[in-house]
Amino acid sequence: MNSKKLNITVPEDTLKEMEQFCSQENVSKSWLIREACTVYIAEIKQKREIEKKMKEMKWAALASKELRNKSVGLEAGKKAAHVIREYRDREK
Repeated sequence: MNSKKLNITVPEDTLKEMEQFCSQENVSKSWLIREACTVYIAEIKQKREIEKKMKEMKWAALASKELRNKSVGLEAGKKAAHVIREYRDREK
């Protein structure tokens, strides 16, 4: 793995906490920062993916509701889902 140096500024209290943690866990500050970044980025990506899925699910639920509302008045009192199934079966 190629590495690059990074110069960051953190509050003194944070630095003290980092140093204490690293000393207790016998890890370097570099390792701690790498690990924290990796975990944070993974959590943000997962959160965005969940938000995207929720948005898609809300859209699907709304579309389904609209379809149910439009199913009134179909031939012989059939529901829209039944008509769709019949259409799919004919297309096979």
